[in-house]
Amino acid sequence: MARAWWLAGMAAVLALPVREATAQSVVQIVGHDVRDAAKDFAGVWTSPLRGGTKDYLIVAGVLGAAALASPLDDEVDRWAIRNRDRGVLDAIRPFRRGGDFYSLNKATPYVGALYVFAVATNNRRIRDGIFGCVAAYGANTTIRHQVLYRIIGRDRPEPNKNIDPGETPTPPAQQGDQYDFTVPSEGWGQHSFPGGHVATMATCASFLSHRFQMGAVEPVLTGLVAVMGVGRLADRGHWLSDQIVGTAFGFAVGREVAKRQLKRRAAEQARATGPGAPSGESSGGAPFLSTAFTGTRVGWQIQF
Repeated sequence: MARAWWLAGMAAVLALPVREATAQSVVQIVGHDVRDAAKDFAGVWTSPLRGGTKDYLIVAGVLGAAALASPLDDEVDRWAIRNRDRGVLDAIRPFRRGGDFYSLNKATPYVGALYVFAVATNNRRIRDGIFGCVAAYGANTTIRHQVLYRIIGRDRPEPNKNIDPGETPTPPAQQGDQYDFTVPSEGWGQHSFPGGHVATMATCASFLSHRFQMGAVEPVLTGLVAVMGVGRLADRGHWLSDQIVGTAFGFAVGREVAKRQLKRRAAEQARATGPGAPSGESSGGAPFLSTAFTGTRVGWQIQF
Protein backbone atom coordinates (compact mmCIF):
# COMPACT_ATOMS: atom_id res chain seq x y z
CA MET A 1 0.00 0.00 0.00
CA ALA A 2 2.83 2.39 0.88
CA ARG A 3 4.53 1.67 -2.45
CA ALA A 4 1.28 2.30 -4.31
CA TRP A 5 0.81 5.69 -2.63
CA TRP A 6 4.44 6.54 -3.36
CA LEU A 7 4.07 5.74 -7.07
CA ALA A 8 0.77 7.61 -7.33
CA GLY A 9 2.18 10.65 -5.56
CA MET A 10 5.30 10.62 -7.70
CA ALA A 11 3.30 10.44 -10.91
CA ALA A 12 1.03 13.28 -9.78
CA VAL A 13 3.75 15.69 -8.78
CA LEU A 14 5.84 14.99 -11.85
CA ALA A 15 2.86 16.18 -13.88
CA LEU A 16 3.00 19.58 -12.15
CA PRO A 17 4.70 22.39 -14.05
CA VAL A 18 7.92 23.69 -12.59
CA ARG A 19 7.85 27.45 -11.88
CA GLU A 20 9.15 29.38 -14.85
CA ALA A 21 10.92 31.82 -12.48
CA THR A 22 13.53 29.25 -11.58
CA ALA A 23 16.64 29.01 -13.69
CA GLN A 24 17.64 25.68 -12.20
CA SER A 25 17.06 22.25 -13.61
CA VAL A 26 15.83 19.38 -11.46
CA VAL A 27 19.35 17.94 -11.49
CA GLN A 28 20.76 21.22 -10.19
CA ILE A 29 18.15 21.49 -7.45
CA VAL A 30 18.71 17.95 -6.22
CA GLY A 31 22.46 18.36 -6.56
CA HIS A 32 22.42 21.50 -4.39
CA ASP A 33 20.29 19.77 -1.74
CA VAL A 34 22.58 16.74 -1.62
CA ARG A 35 25.70 18.91 -1.53
CA ASP A 36 24.39 21.04 1.33
CA ALA A 37 23.23 17.99 3.28
CA ALA A 38 26.66 16.41 2.86
CA LYS A 39 28.27 19.59 4.20
CA ASP A 40 25.94 19.56 7.21
CA PHE A 41 26.64 15.89 7.80
CA ALA A 42 30.38 16.56 7.79
CA GLY A 43 29.87 19.65 9.94
CA VAL A 44 28.28 17.59 12.70
CA TRP A 45 31.08 15.04 12.60
CA THR A 46 33.75 17.73 12.87
CA SER A 47 31.89 19.91 15.38
CA PRO A 48 33.85 18.58 18.40
CA LEU A 49 36.98 20.10 16.86
CA ARG A 50 35.30 23.52 16.93
CA GLY A 51 33.81 23.17 20.40
CA GLY A 52 34.64 25.73 23.07
CA THR A 53 34.86 25.54 26.84
CA LYS A 54 31.14 26.20 27.22
CA ASP A 55 30.27 23.34 24.86
CA TYR A 56 32.37 20.83 26.78
CA LEU A 57 30.97 22.05 30.09
CA ILE A 58 27.47 21.35 28.74
CA VAL A 59 28.54 17.84 27.71
CA ALA A 60 29.96 17.27 31.18
CA GLY A 61 26.71 18.56 32.69
CA VAL A 62 24.61 16.14 30.63
CA LEU A 63 26.81 13.20 31.57
CA GLY A 64 26.69 14.32 35.19
CA ALA A 65 22.88 14.46 35.10
CA ALA A 66 22.79 10.94 33.64
CA ALA A 67 25.15 9.70 36.36
CA LEU A 68 22.95 11.25 39.06
CA ALA A 69 19.89 9.54 37.55
CA SER A 70 21.61 6.16 37.11
CA PRO A 71 20.81 4.84 40.63
CA LEU A 72 17.14 4.97 39.57
CA ASP A 73 17.73 2.94 36.39
CA ASP A 74 16.92 -0.43 37.93
CA GLU A 75 13.83 0.94 39.69
CA VAL A 76 12.51 2.39 36.43
CA ASP A 77 13.08 -0.97 34.72
CA ARG A 78 11.06 -2.81 37.37
CA TRP A 79 8.31 -0.18 37.10
CA ALA A 80 8.24 -0.63 33.31
CA ILE A 81 7.87 -4.40 33.64
CA ARG A 82 4.98 -4.04 36.08
CA ASN A 83 3.11 -1.50 33.97
CA ARG A 84 4.07 -2.21 30.35
CA ASP A 85 0.62 -3.64 29.49
CA ARG A 86 -1.51 -1.05 31.21
CA GLY A 87 -2.02 2.66 31.66
CA VAL A 88 0.24 5.08 29.85
CA LEU A 89 2.66 2.41 28.64
CA ASP A 90 -0.16 0.50 26.98
CA ALA A 91 -1.60 3.70 25.46
CA ILE A 92 1.67 4.49 23.67
CA ARG A 93 2.02 0.99 22.24
CA PRO A 94 1.97 2.31 18.61
CA PHE A 95 5.30 4.00 19.41
CA ARG A 96 6.81 0.93 21.01
CA ARG A 97 8.64 -1.97 19.38
CA GLY A 98 6.48 -3.44 16.61
CA GLY A 99 4.13 -0.43 16.58
CA ASP A 100 3.22 1.57 13.49
CA PHE A 101 5.23 4.59 14.61
CA TYR A 102 8.17 2.74 16.13
CA SER A 103 10.47 3.39 13.18
CA LEU A 104 10.71 6.49 11.02
CA ASN A 105 11.67 4.23 8.11
CA LYS A 106 7.99 3.58 7.44
CA ALA A 107 7.57 7.23 6.54
CA THR A 108 10.25 7.08 3.84
CA PRO A 109 7.88 6.61 0.83
CA TYR A 110 5.73 9.56 1.92
CA VAL A 111 8.72 11.79 2.57
CA GLY A 112 10.07 10.81 -0.84
CA ALA A 113 6.81 11.80 -2.51
CA LEU A 114 6.80 15.09 -0.62
CA TYR A 115 10.33 15.81 -1.80
CA VAL A 116 9.39 15.15 -5.42
CA PHE A 117 6.55 17.62 -4.96
CA ALA A 118 8.95 20.17 -3.44
CA VAL A 119 11.34 19.82 -6.37
CA ALA A 120 8.56 20.07 -8.93
CA THR A 121 7.25 23.28 -7.34
CA ASN A 122 10.70 24.54 -6.26
CA ASN A 123 9.54 24.79 -2.65
CA ARG A 124 12.74 25.58 -0.79
CA ARG A 125 11.29 25.31 2.72
CA ILE A 126 10.08 21.76 2.22
CA ARG A 127 13.37 20.76 0.60
CA ASP A 128 15.35 22.29 3.46
CA GLY A 129 13.13 20.57 6.01
CA ILE A 130 13.51 17.15 4.44
CA PHE A 131 17.23 17.29 3.73
CA GLY A 132 17.95 18.95 7.07
CA CYS A 133 16.35 16.02 8.86
CA VAL A 134 18.15 13.60 6.54
CA ALA A 135 21.56 15.16 7.26
CA ALA A 136 20.90 15.33 11.01
CA TYR A 137 19.56 11.78 11.11
CA GLY A 138 22.52 10.46 9.12
CA ALA A 139 25.09 12.18 11.32
CA ASN A 140 23.32 11.10 14.51
CA THR A 141 23.02 7.48 13.43
CA THR A 142 26.55 7.05 12.10
CA ILE A 143 28.16 8.66 15.14
CA ARG A 144 26.24 6.36 17.45
CA HIS A 145 26.70 3.15 15.50
CA GLN A 146 30.20 3.65 14.14
CA VAL A 147 31.78 5.31 17.17
CA LEU A 148 29.84 5.25 20.44
CA TYR A 149 28.27 1.79 20.19
CA ARG A 150 31.52 0.26 18.99
CA ILE A 151 33.56 1.71 21.84
CA ILE A 152 31.18 1.80 24.81
CA GLY A 153 29.31 -1.40 25.58
CA ARG A 154 26.53 -1.15 28.15
CA ASP A 155 24.15 -4.04 28.72
CA ARG A 156 20.54 -3.27 27.82
CA PRO A 157 17.92 -4.07 30.46
CA GLU A 158 16.76 -6.76 28.01
CA PRO A 159 19.82 -7.73 25.90
CA ASN A 160 17.91 -10.22 23.68
CA LYS A 161 16.79 -8.55 20.47
CA ASN A 162 14.01 -11.01 19.67
CA ILE A 163 12.38 -13.11 22.39
CA ASP A 164 10.42 -16.14 21.21
CA PRO A 165 7.02 -16.70 22.85
CA GLY A 166 8.36 -19.65 24.79
CA GLU A 167 11.60 -17.98 25.81
CA THR A 168 12.06 -16.57 29.29
CA PRO A 169 12.90 -12.86 29.21
CA THR A 170 15.72 -11.38 31.23
CA PRO A 171 14.65 -10.96 34.89
CA PRO A 172 13.88 -7.47 36.21
CA ALA A 173 16.98 -5.40 36.84
CA GLN A 174 18.63 -5.41 40.23
CA GLN A 175 20.65 -2.59 41.69
CA GLY A 176 24.02 -2.56 39.94
CA ASP A 177 22.91 -4.15 36.66
CA GLN A 178 22.93 -0.72 35.04
CA TYR A 179 26.66 -0.42 35.62
CA ASP A 180 27.66 -3.35 33.41
CA PHE A 181 29.92 -1.64 30.90
CA THR A 182 32.31 -3.30 28.45
CA VAL A 183 35.01 -1.69 26.31
CA PRO A 184 34.75 -2.32 23.42
CA SER A 185 31.13 -3.28 22.86
CA GLU A 186 30.35 -6.92 22.07
CA GLY A 187 27.12 -6.60 20.09
CA TRP A 188 23.53 -5.33 19.91
CA GLY A 189 22.75 -6.37 23.48
CA GLN A 190 25.31 -3.83 24.67
CA HIS A 191 24.19 -0.93 22.46
CA SER A 192 22.33 0.73 25.29
CA PHE A 193 24.28 3.98 25.70
CA PRO A 194 23.08 6.45 24.54
CA GLY A 195 19.39 5.88 23.76
CA GLY A 196 19.03 5.49 19.98
CA HIS A 197 15.37 5.89 19.03
CA VAL A 198 14.88 8.87 21.33
CA ALA A 199 18.05 10.45 19.90
CA THR A 200 16.69 10.05 16.37
CA MET A 201 13.33 11.59 17.26
CA ALA A 202 14.98 14.42 19.20
CA THR A 203 17.34 15.14 16.30
CA CYS A 204 14.62 15.83 13.74
CA ALA A 205 12.39 17.63 16.28
CA SER A 206 15.28 19.88 17.33
CA PHE A 207 16.21 20.65 13.74
CA LEU A 208 12.67 21.62 12.77
CA SER A 209 12.13 23.74 15.89
CA HIS A 210 15.41 25.63 15.46
CA ARG A 211 15.17 25.98 11.68
CA PHE A 212 11.54 27.07 11.31
CA GLN A 213 8.88 28.90 13.28
CA MET A 214 6.83 25.84 14.22
CA GLY A 215 4.39 27.54 16.58
CA ALA A 216 1.91 25.14 18.16
CA VAL A 217 3.65 22.20 16.48
CA GLU A 218 6.71 22.51 18.73
CA PRO A 219 4.96 21.10 21.84
CA VAL A 220 3.75 18.22 19.67
CA LEU A 221 7.32 17.47 18.59
CA THR A 222 8.46 17.61 22.22
CA GLY A 223 5.67 15.22 23.15
CA LEU A 224 6.71 12.76 20.45
CA VAL A 225 10.27 12.76 21.79
CA ALA A 226 8.99 12.09 25.31
CA VAL A 227 6.68 9.30 24.13
CA MET A 228 9.49 7.61 22.22
CA GLY A 229 11.79 7.87 25.24
CA VAL A 230 9.25 6.34 27.59
CA GLY A 231 8.31 3.68 25.05
CA ARG A 232 11.87 2.42 24.88
CA LEU A 233 11.94 2.17 28.67
CA ALA A 234 8.80 0.03 28.47
CA ASP A 235 10.47 -2.18 25.84
CA ARG A 236 13.54 -2.47 28.10
CA GLY A 237 15.76 -1.28 25.28
CA HIS A 238 17.50 1.40 27.35
CA TRP A 239 17.99 2.67 30.86
CA LEU A 240 16.65 6.02 32.04
CA SER A 241 20.17 7.50 32.04
CA ASP A 242 20.62 6.36 28.42
CA GLN A 243 17.54 8.34 27.44
CA ILE A 244 18.82 11.50 29.11
CA VAL A 245 22.06 11.39 27.12
CA GLY A 246 20.30 10.32 23.89
CA THR A 247 17.82 13.20 24.08
CA ALA A 248 20.57 15.76 24.68
CA PHE A 249 22.69 14.29 21.88
CA GLY A 250 19.81 14.42 19.40
CA PHE A 251 18.95 17.98 20.45
CA ALA A 252 22.53 19.12 19.85
CA VAL A 253 22.82 17.45 16.43
CA GLY A 254 19.52 18.91 15.19
CA ARG A 255 20.42 22.37 16.45
CA GLU A 256 23.81 22.27 14.75
CA VAL A 257 22.29 21.39 11.36
CA ALA A 258 19.63 24.11 11.75
CA LYS A 259 22.29 26.72 12.56
CA ARG A 260 24.30 25.70 9.51
CA GLN A 261 21.26 25.93 7.24
CA LEU A 262 20.25 29.35 8.57
CA LYS A 263 23.80 30.66 8.15
CA ARG A 264 23.90 29.35 4.58
CA ARG A 265 20.54 30.95 3.72
CA ALA A 266 21.68 34.28 5.20
CA ALA A 267 24.81 34.18 3.05
CA GLU A 268 22.74 33.39 -0.05
CA GLN A 269 20.41 36.28 0.72
CA ALA A 270 23.36 38.61 1.15
CA ARG A 271 24.73 37.55 -2.23
CA ALA A 272 21.30 38.00 -3.81
CA THR A 273 21.01 41.51 -2.44
CA GLY A 274 24.51 42.44 -3.60
CA PRO A 275 26.72 45.33 -2.54
CA GLY A 276 24.87 47.83 -4.71
CA ALA A 277 21.48 47.33 -3.09
CA PRO A 278 19.80 50.47 -1.73
CA SER A 279 20.16 51.19 1.96
CA GLY A 280 17.18 51.25 4.24
CA GLU A 281 17.56 55.02 4.66
CA SER A 282 16.74 55.82 1.06
CA SER A 283 13.20 56.95 0.34
CA GLY A 284 13.57 56.67 -3.41
CA GLY A 285 13.99 53.77 -5.76
CA ALA A 286 17.06 52.24 -7.33
CA PRO A 287 17.64 49.67 -10.06
CA PHE A 288 19.26 46.42 -9.07
CA LEU A 289 20.85 43.37 -10.68
CA SER A 290 21.32 40.30 -8.50
CA THR A 291 22.35 36.70 -9.08
CA ALA A 292 21.15 33.98 -6.69
CA PHE A 293 20.47 30.28 -6.65
CA THR A 294 17.10 31.01 -8.28
CA GLY A 295 18.63 32.80 -11.26
CA THR A 296 19.33 36.42 -12.26
CA ARG A 297 16.89 39.22 -11.42
CA VAL A 298 16.71 42.74 -12.84
CA GLY A 299 14.27 45.25 -11.44
CA TRP A 300 13.56 48.39 -9.45
CA GLN A 301 13.56 48.24 -5.68
CA ILE A 302 12.13 50.67 -3.14
CA GLN A 303 12.75 50.22 0.57
CA PHE A 304 10.65 51.97 3.19
